[in-house]
Amino acid sequence: MKKYSLIILVLLAIVSCNIDDYDRLSEITKPELFTPSIYNLTETSINNAVPIAINSFSSVSDASQGVISRHWTIEEGSKYLLPTFTRKDSLNLEPFIDSDIGLSNWTEIVHVLFQKEGETTITLKNTFDKAVSFLGNDAVQNNDGLWELTTTLTYDVYAELNAEASVSNADNTEVLATLSSNQNPNKDNTNGFQTITIEAGSNLTFTDLSTIGRPSGRLWEFEGATPNSSEEEQQVVTFNRLGSYTVNLTTIRDKRGNSLHATEQTKTLPVIIEVIPSTQPYIISGEANAEIDGNDDAGTNIISFRVNGEIEPFNGGETDFTVNVVNTGFNQDFEVQSVNINNADPTIIELTLAQPILNSDTVTLSYNGTIIKSIDSRTLNTFSSISVNALNLNLMTNASNPSFENAVDNDRQVNAQGYNLFVGGGGNNLDNARNADNSLFLNRSTERSSDGNASLKFNAIMPMAPGFVSLSNTILSNSAIPAGDYKLTFDVFIEDGSNFNAIFSVIQQGTPRTQLAPLNAPATGEWFTVERNFSNAGTLGGNLIFNFRNQDNNGITGRQTFYIDNIQIIAIEAR
Repeated sequence: MKKYSLIILVLLAIVSCNIDDYDRLSEITKPELFTPSIYNLTETSINNAVPIAINSFSSVSDASQGVISRHWTIEEGSKYLLPTFTRKDSLNLEPFIDSDIGLSNWTEIVHVLFQKEGETTITLKNTFDKAVSFLGNDAVQNNDGLWELTTTLTYDVYAELNAEASVSNADNTEVLATLSSNQNPNKDNTNGFQTITIEAGSNLTFTDLSTIGRPSGRLWEFEGATPNSSEEEQQVVTFNRLGSYTVNLTTIRDKRGNSLHATEQTKTLPVIIEVIPSTQPYIISGEANAEIDGNDDAGTNIISFRVNGEIEPFNGGETDFTVNVVNTGFNQDFEVQSVNINNADPTIIELTLAQPILNSDTVTLSYNGTIIKSIDSRTLNTFSSISVNALNLNLMTNASNPSFENAVDNDRQVNAQGYNLFVGGGGNNLDNARNADNSLFLNRSTERSSDGNASLKFNAIMPMAPGFVSLSNTILSNSAIPAGDYKLTFDVFIEDGSNFNAIFSVIQQGTPRTQLAPLNAPATGEWFTVERNFSNAGTLGGNLIFNFRNQDNNGITGRQTFYIDNIQIIAIEAR
């Protein structure tokens, strides 16, 4: 039977908006004029739920032609509104609820207020004297000979955001305070707030537990703490400065389509963090580090180290430090020209030296003074011969994709942009290097990484049928590395149960050109670094190749899984 789909088509225009967007639909006669936040209906979209905020409304118009009767129905938790409200009215739409009707309506236009979270529907049933269809939905003929077309619109109603959170000790093993959904603390009236007392330099763990309103993100604001803000779901925070502090949590929900506007809610946690003087010794935290000094010459004049509490401003102290530098045939103490507190982090001290240290040097740092104090009046303990980590700058720029961050879809370059996969055994046949699930022995992966978000994953049963597979970085030249002496390093993570022995590396324009790199892992299940030295006579080009070969792994059998990441080429600064 012929179905009329144009002349007697049910046209629905959905407007989901705030009251400020609203023009009285009762004064508009053509649905195509419903311009604020129109939700376009297609055969696909009509099957998807329309996202909308609780206590918002949606206006739907039935512009059907040739309709004999219509019947709207809504579900419990939704109400019809009178068409008399305007943008000047209060955002409270309760006074405009049509209390004379329940869940049914027969008007051409309905305005539906959603007061219950979750999925709900608006259903329109129209009758015609001919067969009709709308967006793939056909009318059904009733016993009276009329054709009934049912159109159902589904809405996904989002509750208002309502933040919840917890405050725990440093290792997150004990909850000290909470923010619940039924609390809305006033920062200007902290009489009922719980006090958490900690010593300066102590940590607290803050966890966002918010789910109501389905937030998509958050912003923490920590007074008197490091960091002073965070977007993480869980954040460990250090309080160094004496005083009383509060914490704000803003939950955020992004816009979804044209019908659910972006929104946010800020709550103050009902907690006062009281920071008192520490009873712990004031000490250096970890090792010292050589830092970038902004000079293009070899080496750096800057050393930094961290202490376990915020530093009180001071002057002087240069002669309290000893920087000892050792190299082949060289052993000298370097003069410290200035001592300063780092501008961005007041728990870091920076030393400026009279001459640069090189990454081939062995450098130690000692301190013997009393001038450096914490802001809670502790004196920094002296220390002796602390190792200074060398400054190793990776000359492989992002243009050479050293950490596999840029991916492509081409199978011949399946791992990452600028990386070419080659399969041994004849014909360079990718099918010879596939697992049972069709994955390649070598693949770019986001399962693990030591730098960025991706790495190269080796996953194969040894011995391999093709004998070897190799991966070539074909864009070394993008980094424009000049002639010189260098160190190639890369990070490796070996999964438990794997014992792959070695990788055969090739630097086509390097000397030496090849080297077998043993994987002397300190332990499986953690990242470690493999390195080799080489030199090149001109700007580095050609390929960097990793060969994974049966012959280098005799006796290795079964599934082998490991990852490679963070490829670096570092200039060796000779003294």
